[in-house]
Amino acid sequence: QHSSSWIRQAQRMDRHIEWLGMSIDLLPSQIAALNPLMVMMLIPLNNWVIYPGLERLGMSMAPLRRMTIGMFMASVAFVCVAMIQQAVDAGSERGEMVHVIWQVIPYLVMTQAEVMVSVTGLEFAYTQAPKRMKSTVMGFWLLCVAFGNKLVVFVTGLEGLDLANFFWVFAILMAGAAVLFAIRARFYTYRDYSQ
Repeated sequence: QHSSSWIRQAQRMDRHIEWLGMSIDLLPSQIAALNPLMVMMLIPLNNWVIYPGLERLGMSMAPLRRMTIGMFMASVAFVCVAMIQQAVDAGSERGEMVHVIWQVIPYLVMTQAEVMVSVTGLEFAYTQAPKRMKSTVMGFWLLCVAFGNKLVVFVTGLEGLDLANFFWVFAILMAGAAVLFAIRARFYTYRDYSQ
């Protein structure tokens, strides 16, 4: 959603930035450029600082735990963007605009979630499959992504939802998926397939 409905949100926000004596008016789609930049910063930060730090504190950061935390973080990102949208709607009624810089928060949270779920999930799917099944398991991973995209198309088609409620629906769906995933992950037995 950060490359579609979040851009719609940015269209209704103040995108004017004054920095170092320069005056810039951002396009709504330029805010989404934060995602790949943050991914490139968060992957090494997670691998070299956050995960080892949490492990030293006694919190196991096994792949399924990372993915579960990432799913809950994705839900939090949608809560953030829903609250921003409520502020945008309230500001519109008063003739005020919320600044687009507020979108940095949900982008950061969602990007961290993406790193914890997607990167870890790909690694997990590959390492937990026997050598002769690796391609098949990776295919199922991509099939799950396709089903997720179809779900988004279905939810997007719901008539009568304002943008704030649209984001709340995604927050609830993501939290529900995280709970179900956490329950299933609790009973998973890791396998060690030599490469």
